Amino acid sequence: MAYAEVNGVKLYYDEFGVGDKVVICASSGDFKHPNMDIWPYYMANYGYHLYTVTLRGSWKSTHVTEDYGKEWYNIWADDIYEFSKYVGVEKFIYMGVSHGSGVGWHIADRHPEALQGFVAIVCGPHYLDGDINELQTSFAREQTIRAADDPELKLKLIKDQEPDWSTIPPERLEREKQRYQERYQEWMEMTPEEMRIRPRMAFAWISTEEELVEKLKTIKVPTLMLGACQDNIVSPKAMLRSACSVPNAKTILWQSADHGFAMGVDEIAEDAKDEILLFLKKLEKKQM
Repeated sequence: MAYAEVNGVKLYYDEFGVGDKVVICASSGDFKHPNMDIWPYYMANYGYHLYTVTLRGSWKSTHVTEDYGKEWYNIWADDIYEFSKYVGVEKFIYMGVSHGSGVGWHIADRHPEALQGFVAIVCGPHYLDGDINELQTSFAREQTIRAADDPELKLKLIKDQEPDWSTIPPERLEREKQRYQERYQEWMEMTPEEMRIRPRMAFAWISTEEELVEKLKTIKVPTLMLGACQDNIVSPKAMLRSACSVPNAKTILWQSADHGFAMGVDEIAEDAKDEILLFLKKLEKKQM
């Protein structure tokens, strides 16, 4: 647990594993409870040197009250690029989930020379004809912004995420209840300035699907995209569009998975792990 001072802010990060096979992951709030059995922490169990970085604006990193408008992802991407230099890494694999993948798109666009590969999970970018509102914000994020000043809505949103415990296998029930309690506590402790962040979407200056397809065609970093057909934040249409646009990318969709599938402990999460490790193994062989 440490801080990196880059681009005028402090980024909180953890480090797991050792060696020169470096993986960097960034998120606003997914790294508060390290667990070596789940994504992304298990990477350290397979010989990777993992850094998990909390983005500016969130948790223990420098908080932000300014709205960066359409520049949020550019700024976050530059922060992570500078973070890699701060820890002495010239090239790395970047992995992200949801908005963390949005950061990855912008690193691949702005600093492709730094990336060996990109593992992009429920990565979109959001489908411009249905996944976002007129402010280029996903509907889930819009609720979070509203809840910053509405305690009743804030409580309702986390309670709506409580699983149907009757559907959880007995051997996983205690663990899933603990995970939900952790999410509940994290959510209720989130500060208003964190909740008000409106990052728009990746490549926010683009306004049509046609333009976005052309932008995605310029991404040359080796890319693995993992998606979920029951995702209510990043639609399967968005994933399929990206799958058909990014050159030489590999894309896998799980029919019964939802937005958080890769961070779970079930069979689908295990499949996702296997696909990530296979992609990286083949990538290493190509780059030798």
